[in-house]
Order: sequence, then structure tokens, then C-alpha cells
Amino acid sequence: MPTETRSEAVGGIKLPLIEAFHISIENIRIRLTRAAITTASIVLGIAFMTFLMITITIFRYSREAGAPIEAYQYWLAFISLLVCVVSITNSTLIAVYERYKEIGTMKCLGALDRHILVLFLIESFLLGLIGGFLGFVIGAFAAVISCGLQLGFGVVFSVPLFNAIFSFGTSVMLAIGLSVIATIYPAYQAAKSSPVEALRVEI
Repeated sequence: MPTETRSEAVGGIKLPLIEAFHISIENIRIRLTRAAITTASIVLGIAFMTFLMITITIFRYSREAGAPIEAYQYWLAFISLLVCVVSITNSTLIAVYERYKEIGTMKCLGALDRHILVLFLIESFLLGLIGGFLGFVIGAFAAVISCGLQLGFGVVFSVPLFNAIFSFGTSVMLAIGLSVIATIYPAYQAAKSSPVEALRVEI
């Protein structure tokens, strides 16, 4: 990209990672309602998946035969995660449109394409992190209560801690991964926008 290369060569413009995180957090705070809706979609998908994972694990360590998980429930978990990705992508595209002038102003002031891309990806990372954590807590709590009532809480708490840690890591990493992947296309569109055209748009 000639424009970006010229800007870097002349001004050596850089966006420190700490500053990028600060800007992203501020953008989330300003658009808290939209961020909360996006996070809620992540929470629901991850909570359902976590519930299935932990329920299977608990039954595996119990003396009961099998786990009360039907095949269709795996499809429901997959569909919920797919809906989560679509919801994040849609929400980010709307956010790009709403911030079109802001993006144009930033680019006029010297922001490079990769700076805009990084800002959107950091926002999605933070939302994925929060959504993954909350989703795990809700899903794990539901699984513990459900299995505890069926098998007894003694059986539930006899499951090794490692399994809970593994489920937590899987849930959070999946939430972050889905959130970032769903944001790549909208973020790329934002980064490639022309500052002149962006400033002409009436929001």
C-alpha cells in the first residue's frame, strides 16, 4: 500500500500497544450498550457449550452409565456458536458504519490501515475475553447444579480440578477466537476506507 508506506517512511507513525488498548477500552465504554449486546451473544453460546462439556466430564467420573447429552444438543451448541459469530460480525459492521467519520478523521490525522485494524481486533479480543469468562461461569454453575441434583454434589466436587481449568481455558480461548475471527472482515473494511469518502458521509 503506497500511502501507508509513504506515511511510515516520512513520519514513522507508531501506535503503542498500551495506547491501542486504552483507546479500545474507551471505545467500548462509549458504546457500552452495543458492547453489552455483543458480549451477551458470546456469553450465551459459550455458556451452553461449557454446560455440555462439564456435564459430560462429571458423568464420566461418576458411577452412572453414560451422560444425559443427546446428539441434537451438540448441534444446538454448534448453531449457537455460529449465531454468535454472525451476531458479532453484524454488530461490528454496524459499529464501522457508525464510526465512519471517526475512522476518516483518525486516518487524516495520520493513522495507518493497520492501526485501525488493530483497534477493532483489540476491542473484539476484550469482548471475547469478558464473554468467555462470564459464559464459563454461567455454564459451569448450571452444570454443577444440574448434575448435583441428579448425582449428588459429592460426585460433582470429586471431579479433578484440572478438568475445570481445562474447560475454563477452552471456553475463554474459543470465545476470543470466535470474536476475533468474526471481526476480521469488518475491521478490514474499516481499515481500507478512504478518509476523504468517510468524512463526506452523513451519519
